[in-house]
Amino acid sequence: MKVMILAPYIYDENMIEFTKNKTGFGIMVRNIVSSVGKLEDVVLITRVITKKKSKENFTILSHTWKQFFLNAKLKDWLMGIRGFLGDNVTFKDRIRHFFYEADGGYVRKQIQMEKPDIVHIHGIGTITESYIRICHEMKVEYAVTLHGLIGMNDSISAPAYEKQIEYDFLVKAENNDIPVSVISSGMKVRIEEKYLKRKANNIVVITNGVKKSEVNDKNFIQKKGTLDETFLEHYSNCLKQTDSYPELNDIYNFLKYSKKNGKKILFFVGNITSNKNQIQAVEMLKNRKICDNIVLVLWGREVDAGKVRKKIVEYKLQRNVILGGFNDRMDDFWELCDVNLFLSLNDGFGLPIVEGYMHGIPCITFEDLDATQDLYYPEAMLKVKDRSTESVIDTLKVALDKKWNNKEIIKVGNLFSIDIMSQKYVNWYRTIKETVAGNS
Repeated sequence: MKVMILAPYIYDENMIEFTKNKTGFGIMVRNIVSSVGKLEDVVLITRVITKKKSKENFTILSHTWKQFFLNAKLKDWLMGIRGFLGDNVTFKDRIRHFFYEADGGYVRKQIQMEKPDIVHIHGIGTITESYIRICHEMKVEYAVTLHGLIGMNDSISAPAYEKQIEYDFLVKAENNDIPVSVISSGMKVRIEEKYLKRKANNIVVITNGVKKSEVNDKNFIQKKGTLDETFLEHYSNCLKQTDSYPELNDIYNFLKYSKKNGKKILFFVGNITSNKNQIQAVEMLKNRKICDNIVLVLWGREVDAGKVRKKIVEYKLQRNVILGGFNDRMDDFWELCDVNLFLSLNDGFGLPIVEGYMHGIPCITFEDLDATQDLYYPEAMLKVKDRSTESVIDTLKVALDKKWNNKEIIKVGNLFSIDIMSQKYVNWYRTIKETVAGNS
């Protein structure tokens, strides 16, 4: 079966044009493409301008400016102009919307040439609307995966028109039996309760998967037996500068030293945003009785205008909260972690929870998070009963005192392997094709 995957972008550290968007979405889509590519013939199209690239399990189709201009038809240009003229849109977004719609001509041409059996679209919004439009126009079988919900989450910053697109699509998809997958049971429940007001038979749940641990040889680490006192001085200087972080080598040694001296190490993985809610973890550590024995590392890019960074300085938590930046060597660091924090206000799945599980690391997260229904196993997670900082502190105390069985946690993590996920996607494609064949 030939599968064409359409996505806004992916993240791949080995291809310079795909390193701009260091997000969980970008990493996850890349992993889906690669893992499904082990089972089926997969080609990938994104909005990124790139040359054709043949990867181990899939092919990235070329997407050049020449292809953009040569393949756009009059109707694509007209749709582009319509996108440009949208209300309440910044000039920068007008340019983007024009490009997304006019790029439909390129997508049409690639579908004509590749002749996929099914098209799998990731995400819904202005950036993917023309993907859907072209599939409808060409009567190509397609399915859409949502990696999160923006329309009913005030904590997620998105224009009103993007939230409306999400709502309109989900209603239309249910009415027209368009196949949709979501990455957690909680997402499906909220769609049914808040958007549709009824059960959605067109929506399936396919939880995300994680590659098994690939611990490296740690050649990047110069191990030290004692704490280099210059680390905290250097880190304090880093905090005064935007997007400045210590070297991974230095962070590793600081954590190793701290753990050797009885400190408990907490990780919180994800780009730093108001929705990811790292600020609550920092607020929690204002309590000196809590923070004196803890080192918390926040791994991820800062997308919060430096709010968390400023709070660390304001509360004088330089010894207790480390901004680690984006870490593409996380597999080498999990061995140092005692508890994995995941305090997002809203999140479709919570990939870092499973990444921690894969290394035998327990997690604490909110009971009402979309992901909790799928990821809660008492041997691997403690649920925070409400959103208060006091409840987080109480749950953390229990987690730090609890005797966890790391081997049992790893078994839970293996339930969410990337191989299981990719097989579920392929089975879904086949079901869609069989359903269409049975109705024709």
